[in-house]
Amino acid sequence: MAIAEKLAKKEAALKEKLTKKSQEAEGNETVEIDSMEWLTLFLGAGYIDLLFIILTIIGLIPIVGQIIYVIFDPILNIVATGIFWFYLQHKGLGHYWWLAFGGGLANLIPVVNWIGWIIAVLILYFLVKAEKIPFAGEAIEKASKAASKVPIK
Repeated sequence: MAIAEKLAKKEAALKEKLTKKSQEAEGNETVEIDSMEWLTLFLGAGYIDLLFIILTIIGLIPIVGQIIYVIFDPILNIVATGIFWFYLQHKGLGHYWWLAFGGGLANLIPVVNWIGWIIAVLILYFLVKAEKIPFAGEAIEKASKAASKVPIK
């Protein structure tokens, strides 16, 4: 009976957390992306890039591999772009829509498609973290002024 009660409490806490996140998303507020979600984003981007590496290797096979590459590369790009775009919309980061489409366009280039989605998620990471820094421009300016006063020997 104790296990069932613990599971019920965990389920209630999870439902409460999901309800809170959905209410924040409906209020057009940006939803906080926690470290586990960042890890999932980077792992997902790495998995997609791994699929592109495998697809590129298959594309090296004469005739059959090249036909497979030409068919599946755009399909995989469109699916990955759509998933990333919907994720950005869900998190209230729709103003970064260009990252989803930029990652998809970059992955149409045969050599760049090995790291395109990881770079897109990395750019999103730095942009979201930079938003939280108050007066980032002023802080950079103060740091550069302080660095210029340090005597050089």
